[in-house]
Amino acid sequence: MPVTANNRIFYACQAVGFKNFGHVATEYIIAKGVQSVGITTNFNLEQAFELGQISIYENIEGTPDVEVTMEKVIDGNPLLYHLSSPKAASNGLVGRSKERCDVALGIWSDGHDYVGAQGAPNNDNPQVQVDMSGMYISSVSYSIPVDGMATESVTLVGNHKAWLRDASTNLNPTGKGFGSDKPFSSGFGGVQRRENVMLSNCVFPRDINGVNGSGLGNGFNSSTKLPRVHFQSFNVSTDFSREDILELGRKAPYYRATSFPIEVSCEIEMIAISGDFIGAYEYGDPALFDDGINATIASGNNTREEVIMLTLENATCFDLGDSNRLSSVSYGGGDATGGNVSITYSFTNFNNLDVMSSGDPALAALGGTMNYSPHQSGVAGIGKGTFNK
Repeated sequence: MPVTANNRIFYACQAVGFKNFGHVATEYIIAKGVQSVGITTNFNLEQAFELGQISIYENIEGTPDVEVTMEKVIDGNPLLYHLSSPKAASNGLVGRSKERCDVALGIWSDGHDYVGAQGAPNNDNPQVQVDMSGMYISSVSYSIPVDGMATESVTLVGNHKAWLRDASTNLNPTGKGFGSDKPFSSGFGGVQRRENVMLSNCVFPRDINGVNGSGLGNGFNSSTKLPRVHFQSFNVSTDFSREDILELGRKAPYYRATSFPIEVSCEIEMIAISGDFIGAYEYGDPALFDDGINATIASGNNTREEVIMLTLENATCFDLGDSNRLSSVSYGGGDATGGNVSITYSFTNFNNLDVMSSGDPALAALGGTMNYSPHQSGVAGIGKGTFNK
């Protein structure tokens, strides 16, 4: 018997699941902490005309493009980035970029408090479900603001989407905690906010005024137990810039390759208590002629390579490596209508972004821990690079 149609769809009656690409019998992993999901489908049309008539000769349909955008709070549960690459052989952008996944959005009855509560006739499966198979990661970004929750945004791209209903659906949320679900806290505060940034286990660029030294905790005063800098936000993002690789005899691309090198951007905002102290000299910053670390004698450089790493209390870590360069700095605010002056430092690198979390299914599948990063010596439970059994 068909399920009664909903009057509307809202957050309590929809959920998203992930599974390994092409594994028909594999159960979906339901993503937790998801805040929004959107699906866009484009049918790429190419027009052919001919001499002798004004009307179109043929409207040729190409391969459809399916794009899924999602946002979740960072809460100790598996990140969307990790759910999208569940069999990654390494934690860097190269290892993650090769992975594909299947994604499903389920829509349940709008007459219950949580998904899977209706039981028969669908046995907790959604009454409507859309499957998107062979999805690639297209972009990923993270935001840790001073106001609000730390969030993750991921965009996936693919070429296949199919709607299912009633008995054909299989996104089963039974046993996934819905109805009384809570963040995975493990004593670390659940949903991460500004207070969950572990400044003593972070490395900030020396270009930022107030940062002391280049090692772990350089933005934290261990004597006073207070921040050295009044940080307001930390944002990091990258776009995989997928390129379709085509072949004769096949309509769909056989692979959507990442166009390396890819740029990783990071913006760090702070409340100003002085100037930004970033000089811009025609012949290079005299202070950088020989700093004992990255000597730039007679190079004409105003910037240097910097380490960036940020760690949260729930063992989520963002390691951007040691080749980040200052691309811009902006000073503004504090106008006559009120408000404070803020300084935003923007950094870029290429191909360096390791996002680490204890909830990573790729890590769990290999039954081990990740290698420690050289920037994370002594930071328990956090690692980088290849996976170890």
